Amino acid sequence: MKKTALISCLLLTPAFLAGCGGDSDTSATPSNPGITDPTEPEEPTDPSEPVDPTDPVDPVDPVVKPVAPSLYSKYDAVLTASKLQRSDPSEGDGNKSDVADSDALMVGYYDEYFYADENTKNLIFKMSGDSNRSELRVNENFDISETGVSRTLSTSFQPVDIKSVLEQSVDGDEVTFLQVHNKGTSSDGTGYIPHPLLRVTYELERNGEMGHYWAVLKVNALDCSSSSEHAGSSDCNNAYQRIDLGEANLDAMTDMDITIQEERLIIEVDGVQKLDHDISYWADLLSYFKAGIYNQYDDGDGINTWSEVRFSKLEVQQESFEQGINWDIDQWKITIPVSKSEWDSSESSSSAAEFKPYHCYSSPESEEFVFNNDSDILYHYDSGDISFFKVVDNRVHFATDMGYGTSTSNSSYIRSEFRELFNAQALDTCSTSSDATSWKINDSATGTDVHTLTSTLRIDDYPQISGQDPKVVVGQVHGWEISQALVKLLWEGESKPTRVILNQDFFTDNKKCSDNEDGCDDWPFSVEMGTYAANEEWQYQITVDDNGITLMTQKENGEGKVERFLGWGAAYSETKDGDTITMSTDWAEPEIAYYFKAGLYPQFKPDSDNAGQRFEASFSQIDIEHTAN
Repeated sequence: MKKTALISCLLLTPAFLAGCGGDSDTSATPSNPGITDPTEPEEPTDPSEPVDPTDPVDPVDPVVKPVAPSLYSKYDAVLTASKLQRSDPSEGDGNKSDVADSDALMVGYYDEYFYADENTKNLIFKMSGDSNRSELRVNENFDISETGVSRTLSTSFQPVDIKSVLEQSVDGDEVTFLQVHNKGTSSDGTGYIPHPLLRVTYELERNGEMGHYWAVLKVNALDCSSSSEHAGSSDCNNAYQRIDLGEANLDAMTDMDITIQEERLIIEVDGVQKLDHDISYWADLLSYFKAGIYNQYDDGDGINTWSEVRFSKLEVQQESFEQGINWDIDQWKITIPVSKSEWDSSESSSSAAEFKPYHCYSSPESEEFVFNNDSDILYHYDSGDISFFKVVDNRVHFATDMGYGTSTSNSSYIRSEFRELFNAQALDTCSTSSDATSWKINDSATGTDVHTLTSTLRIDDYPQISGQDPKVVVGQVHGWEISQALVKLLWEGESKPTRVILNQDFFTDNKKCSDNEDGCDDWPFSVEMGTYAANEEWQYQITVDDNGITLMTQKENGEGKVERFLGWGAAYSETKDGDTITMSTDWAEPEIAYYFKAGLYPQFKPDSDNAGQRFEASFSQIDIEHTAN
């Protein structure tokens, strides 16, 4: 039994040991690929005996029918771009070789440790033995600093019986499924360090958390192996950070995407961003993706437990993008706190001015109220110039001055705020006078039924007025021609939790609450979310679907996450005031239409005494998703 790697790990401190277990890209002499006819899998043999790769069998689940992954086109992209690296468990712990290149994978290679299931079309990896693996190694060694390029390992996977397997372990209790590793500073392997940048693992227990997924992140680019000059240094002793990706749902597939773009590492789990991390320290190292099964547990001699993971999706995606822009300006119009007539003397309207994207006009170059990412919506107040909207350093900046302003027709408050133009380009209209540019929960026009707004932002400045909290709404869900907002996300200072203000019920036709009609005075309530200081990057996410409303806030690095779910027609008691409320099922009626809003919407009136007191916020992300469940 090979023990070298284990002994090296035992000599390290716990902080370093947390990340131990990465592999190199070197391998033993490749074994015979053993290409098998994918149309004629042979009869299974006893899984307790070594099995020839030309005679595959699922040693755990005889119902599974192994076939070649190349039979299914959804795996073509990853198979043509990868090689299979795996261990032979009969040779002991920690061995690895390249067993099939992309050509072999595409002409039907599979074996008992790597195959697809004919019944589910899932891609299956399995292995036994400590430090053993069955993984696809994506061939491209890429530069994480490349501008304008985003690379994503996009997956849906489910470990099989992993809890019971790890409960039998005598040492170690984790398994790795996804990796970002390094080739070195050049493609010939020069400058290689024997540590991955990232491993995504399932761990039986850590810090009192049972059965969670974790991101094991190396926070420097030092070679911290026991023979290196840095071994034992403070930097190596603190070389790893573990980020909790949440409790694993072992009864279903988990969607997990790892994206690297312009020295940022981003992890999303089931559509929720868990990590956005600066990895500029890794810039000199060429990197590559891996996916499959890699054991970090020892089941003891003679136990022969099998770890297994099944993928319903495994893709490597590469996209070019407008550098650093994480929003689609064509999805929004913006309202500013200046009237049309104040902005343009040829206009007579005293209502707040709105700017629309270029696609809204047949001749945008001749329009006054048009904007794009290059626009600076600049205005002069006596207190100084103010940009209600501009893009600087790949961030959308909004601003309001609390000494001045024109409000919209249904509010006494000012705003510099985006309003969603749903499906406007397909409809060839940007008019909001009908509900066509708003979405229904079950939207027949687009076939979507899950609607999500995700924003990452920071409050750059805020008014400091005696006796007045700096209350400002930074995200909303509003009903079309409904005065009562469904969702308003409120920031009200550095030391207070953000709050989401909701209404249990509503009136249509923009009818306002008066004389407590239908008990409307009791409709508004709030729930507390996370607390975020000025100049601190944080994120919110609002999802509306058939079931109800899901709310989330967290810090940029995924810490301090707060989630709430309020179901239609269900009693909810975790309100700020402790009252039990019920969200009316009328909100989910098929004729009710909605739109998202994002930006700055202060919650107190402007006053000339407050001239120069400004809200300023910048967003690095304002992302709308309308999807089918």
